[in-house]
Amino acid sequence: MNISSEGIRHLRSIVWAVALSVLVGATESDSAEKILKIACIGNSITYGAGIQDRINNSYPAQLQRMLGKGWDVRNFGSSGRTLLQHGDYPYRNEREFEEAKNFGPDVVIMKLGTNDSKPQNWKYKDEFVVDYEALIDDVQKFPSLPRVYLCTPVPAFPGDWGISDSVIRNDVIPRLLIVAGRKRVSIIDLYSALTGKAEFFPDRVHPDKDGARLMAKTIYDTICRDYSMTKAPEPFGAVPTIRQLAWQDLEYCGFVHFTVNTFTNKEWGYGDESPSLFNPSDFNADEIAAVARNVGMKGLILTCKHHDGFCLWPSQYTEHSVKKSPWKQGKGDVVKELADACRTYGLKFGIYLSPWDRSQKDYGKPEYVAFYRNQLRELLTNYGDISEVWFDGANGGDGYYGGARETRTIDRTTYYGWQETWSLVRQLQPNAVIFSDVGPDVRWVGNENGYAGETCWSTYTPIGERGDAPAPGYTRYQEGIEGHRGGEHWLPPECDVSIRPGWFYHAGEDTSVKTPAALLDLYFRSVGRNASLLLNVPPDRRGRIHDADARALKGLKRLLDATFADNLVIGARCSASEVRGNDQHFAAQNAIDADKESYWATDDSVTEASLIVEFDKPKTFDCIMVQEHIALGQRIEAFSVDVWNEKDWKKSAGGTTVGHKRLLRVAPTTTTKVRLVIIKSGDCPTISNFALYKTPPSR
Repeated sequence: MNISSEGIRHLRSIVWAVALSVLVGATESDSAEKILKIACIGNSITYGAGIQDRINNSYPAQLQRMLGKGWDVRNFGSSGRTLLQHGDYPYRNEREFEEAKNFGPDVVIMKLGTNDSKPQNWKYKDEFVVDYEALIDDVQKFPSLPRVYLCTPVPAFPGDWGISDSVIRNDVIPRLLIVAGRKRVSIIDLYSALTGKAEFFPDRVHPDKDGARLMAKTIYDTICRDYSMTKAPEPFGAVPTIRQLAWQDLEYCGFVHFTVNTFTNKEWGYGDESPSLFNPSDFNADEIAAVARNVGMKGLILTCKHHDGFCLWPSQYTEHSVKKSPWKQGKGDVVKELADACRTYGLKFGIYLSPWDRSQKDYGKPEYVAFYRNQLRELLTNYGDISEVWFDGANGGDGYYGGARETRTIDRTTYYGWQETWSLVRQLQPNAVIFSDVGPDVRWVGNENGYAGETCWSTYTPIGERGDAPAPGYTRYQEGIEGHRGGEHWLPPECDVSIRPGWFYHAGEDTSVKTPAALLDLYFRSVGRNASLLLNVPPDRRGRIHDADARALKGLKRLLDATFADNLVIGARCSASEVRGNDQHFAAQNAIDADKESYWATDDSVTEASLIVEFDKPKTFDCIMVQEHIALGQRIEAFSVDVWNEKDWKKSAGGTTVGHKRLLRVAPTTTTKVRLVIIKSGDCPTISNFALYKTPPSR
């Protein structure tokens, strides 16, 4: 069967016209009368195969979040299933089909056809139209009499699944158009939506969670149109991946600098240190992880190999590692113990692998790059889930280099082949964020003092030192402090800083540990400025967290808990100068419900707006929190927070950017009304949370 492109366009226009005529009468008030149920029928792509936490990240789950209250979206996907009844695994024969019927859906979204393109199935291609029409007949006879949508399959890319993209494009989709025209149902074009998006298909067939988000968005747009719902704002500029959104929610993690430097009292080892120097007397990974969890950290990143080249795991590619140390008779593995401890205590685990290795004789030669990637592969395959891979910008200089004792320089822009190295991370740990001066997921903030700029954009365009191509260790790194308005990439900043003057433990610094008050200030200047805080806490020579460090961390935890214990706006009344489409999905109250998924938004043409929170009785606050719904991009360029003094409004605080989170400390203020004013925004503002807190009196 061959259909011309003109014929396909003609059929599609007929389908849309028929579908729209069928949908006349579906009003917003009709939708609001009850919870509308959506059943998502399909194969492994609907099921969410290959997606970590598919329960929350499959396309039906993401569609649920987009639609919000008033909708109940369920996933009835079943892996490997075909539409064809003579296919190897027909969907109609599965229990999921009966479960979808029993769900009583108002809407059924059908996405089948990918597995039908396999040779053993497509030999029955002449039965495809008849079988699909029969399936639709069965669905339309459900007692709930659902409205049916047909989705085109997503593209397939060259791989070993036996699935043919050319069959999907040239044979399956034209037949779907015929079915839709005959059965008077709407087509949702997922194929076009994901065409050219190979990066969303790790195994070449199944979309990852970002691909699933694009599928959900395409379906969401159709549902909004057909049910006369107000659509969410379109994404503005560069936007985060789901991987990046999850990372930004962590906010506060620990850095663990630990190696031979701990025993030589150095910050940078030269590479000629004997492995026999590494011999912690009482290493306790569980205690380190327990301390991190108990003080509020969400994860730990371990320096698996620093610039000296000593490996904290028994790498098969070098003898310069724990296997040649006296610790545990050479049978120990710091990486494994800490990775296991993090899992035990519910923490994320990340790795730091220095690109520079002052011990390796081949450093500076092509052979070293292969060596480095082999070590990276070991860390990414032998220690469970890795949440972050940290690439340092220190590259080249003097070293031992296997006895050469010389200075070696490399071309920082080309030597490591960073694209290939990052691809290895994506392949082995697809959910890990990659950190470096240039991302590609998280950027260095441009200093090691632990703070971001008062203005801090998550969008950023890395630039080389001479205005040329950038690379880790070769950027105008100071620009990372603020980022760039309208930057090409979503690259949120991570603020790394040590609790001590040095990165490794030195006994002489036991009296120089940062105080809880100083750490709280860093928290406000990092997490409170749209960044994350990566606080280094180096184990001592026992392999334990020193008491001075532990006391400071516990002190910070007490301050944070006390400060953010009581959100004063919960239960208050909230109104806005504008509400998007006058739709409750975007109501002012969403900004004070402490739910990061809901948000207040205005119409597209409105970029200056205000939000007023009113209390039944006066409230006293000295801390303000504002958050944007960053899944749709970072928009706000200027804002203020005003208080009512029983006569007029008086400015209490203000700033430029907001992003994931903005925290402001002000003098204690008592009032019955507070106003958030969006003074300037690149597009309609989306406020996820607005909160007020009162810091407890100092003890």
